[in-house]
Amino acid sequence: MWRCTCTLPAPLPPTVFDTAILTEGHLYQLDQHLQRFLTNAARANIPLPPGISAEQMRRTILETAAASCKLNGFVRYWLSAGRGGFGLSGNECLGSAFYCIVYTHEVPDDKLDEYLRGWRVKTSPVPIKAPFFSLIKSNNYLPNALNLMDAQAEQYDQGIFVDADGNVSEGPNMNVACLLEDGTLVVPPFESALNGITVQRMMELLPDAIAAGMEGIRRVEQRHISVEEAKSSREVFLVGSSLPIMPVVQWDTTAIGDGSVGVVALQIRSMMRDDMKAREGSDQHLEVPYGYLTGMM
Repeated sequence: MWRCTCTLPAPLPPTVFDTAILTEGHLYQLDQHLQRFLTNAARANIPLPPGISAEQMRRTILETAAASCKLNGFVRYWLSAGRGGFGLSGNECLGSAFYCIVYTHEVPDDKLDEYLRGWRVKTSPVPIKAPFFSLIKSNNYLPNALNLMDAQAEQYDQGIFVDADGNVSEGPNMNVACLLEDGTLVVPPFESALNGITVQRMMELLPDAIAAGMEGIRRVEQRHISVEEAKSSREVFLVGSSLPIMPVVQWDTTAIGDGSVGVVALQIRSMMRDDMKAREGSDQHLEVPYGYLTGMM
């Protein structure tokens, strides 16, 4: 009889993860992503691997990006409780482990027609995760996957999670922003929605952009917003690191505004794309050390 004597991984070892954008040979907002990653690891009770510090993780991410020889793409990294048995307890795991990869996919600018067309979303019937779990970017992505599959089954692009009080939360892996008729941009609070790094950066940049004359928007608020109020918005858009801004033109059977992509969403998308571009003196970018590891100049 054949028998396996190797140590098998647990079916679902506790794991947290995050993703940083690789743009023009620089990592955009890596430190902000890494701080959230470490906070989530502590919440999930996953210790750092023995002998590995947060600074060593940061260096590993930069060196992995360099080893890929890619100038643009994404760096995804995980912290897992590690190999173990088939039980629930992390005590069965041999020790935590850190993993990092670089991957690429279609560049958003290659899909400009999709941004100009906008997405259709639906109110998701999938129950939202409890606030504690919503705030941890972990491998518990079954609700997120079911949200998206439900939406796609009915020919929508994304589903929107709603809390028990009927308030808008987030999409399966992006935040939501709603521009009201009076020019107020409302972002749902980070209670049952992930504290998205990109949407936080957007809210940080917008006051100066508004003061400089950005059209159609007067202020930014973070508060609860009901599905009904969201549907009556002049504009709705989704915010995420890989988008970074995607206009929404229909919610369930309701057209948003006049049913076309709004000018504010496009202005904010341009603002975010500009901010992602590497520039001298930027505190949002870390240069990848290609030359040190690969001989690239």
